[in-house]
Amino acid sequence: MKKIKLITVALALTTSLLVLGGCGSSTPAAGDKTTGEVKVFQGVGQTSNFRDTGRKTDSGVLKYNINYVTAAALFDNEGKIIDVQFDVLEISNPNEAEEGAVIFSGWPTQPGYAGSASNTVETATEEVANWKTKRERGDEAYGMNWSEQFNLFQETFKGMTVAEVEQWFAKNTSDLNGKPLMADSEKAEDQAKYAKLTEDEKAALADVTSGASISLKDGHGDFIGALVEAFENKKEVTIPAAK
Repeated sequence: MKKIKLITVALALTTSLLVLGGCGSSTPAAGDKTTGEVKVFQGVGQTSNFRDTGRKTDSGVLKYNINYVTAAALFDNEGKIIDVQFDVLEISNPNEAEEGAVIFSGWPTQPGYAGSASNTVETATEEVANWKTKRERGDEAYGMNWSEQFNLFQETFKGMTVAEVEQWFAKNTSDLNGKPLMADSEKAEDQAKYAKLTEDEKAALADVTSGASISLKDGHGDFIGALVEAFENKKEVTIPAAK
């Protein structure tokens, strides 16, 4: 858990630096005109889930993973998002995992999963020390532009309140898989939901789906839930005036 906590701190510090550098949203933060101090609210939220992928390795071993999502966010005094960053730690079972995959073979002295080598204290220590989040591993490891897509979601949510993000998610994503609705969806349920959007809403959604089409809430992780928790956990932060 130490590494996970370091991840959340790093993300939170990153968002703070964005605001200090003037790279945040145009949403106003509370300021003291006499001292030049700026007050914002910082929060970190996390969700976790166990996923049965429904797939097997070449040798017939079932594939499972655990997803630990982190959302680090800054909010203004009206609860609007100044900045948010998402990341996820995806831990897989060890059998035939691709090179560099985040795995956990098991507790020391216990048999490894489905015939994999049992862990020792040393091997378990090394495995956990080498865990990396999806952003840390990089998009090439997943064969897709994961970070680019979530960067776009992050930009989309700036200036919204968390309640507005939840409303946007409920209206603009599939009830089946949490992905943004698409005009050419093959699912009847998605087509019916998309048809209820106004032309302006469809145009705004197209701006998102032109660069982001992956799910915000499914077996790969609950990013909306992590953002909600970040808001619920928010604490006031006073940024000193520039010297």
